[in-house]
Amino acid sequence: MGSRERTKGAVFERAVAGMMRDLGYPDAARGIGQARSGSEVSDVDGTPWWIEAKHRKAIDVHGAYLQGVTAADGRKPVLAVTKRDRGPVLVTMSLEEFGRLLGRKVER
Repeated sequence: MGSRERTKGAVFERAVAGMMRDLGYPDAARGIGQARSGSEVSDVDGTPWWIEAKHRKAIDVHGAYLQGVTAADGRKPVLAVTKRDRGPVLVTMSLEEFGRLLGRKVER
């Protein structure tokens, strides 16, 4: 990944942290370990969730979510916050975790 892509990713991670602060998580910030290794910390720290943030021309949403599941330190739910160039910001999580946030159990 080139420096332009890394910069774009860092800018988006800071933007997602700002969105999380707007949603009531004042400690949300870009994960401090991002400069060293993406597997050390969530892309956005200071929330109860493990957040993977991706801003790219083409996004593998499932891949971003699974990266978070693999790297998560036990925090749930894992959120993949993604944005395609000039597209809306999306949040992806498992249906079970979504049900838990709503206080409901998902039956399969």
